Amino acid sequence: MAPVNPWPEVRDDDRWAIELIEDRLENTRQSPAELRARAVELRAEAQRTDMTGIRDATLALAERYEQVAAARTAAR
Repeated sequence: MAPVNPWPEVRDDDRWAIELIEDRLENTRQSPAELRARAVELRAEAQRTDMTGIRDATLALAERYEQVAAARTAAR
């Protein structure tokens, strides 16, 4: 898979949340099209916020949705 931007810095105590998100993305039953559609929604959300941390985290999540969609498409 292509590298994606790193998650924003989080405290070690909060890394579990990122690990959970990544685990759920790997195991989701959503189709590649659904994953890509959610990535589009997340990018739109990121554009609407003035909070840098929220924007960066939302964009990082969108990239991961796209990455999982691409991997599933390639595996077919």
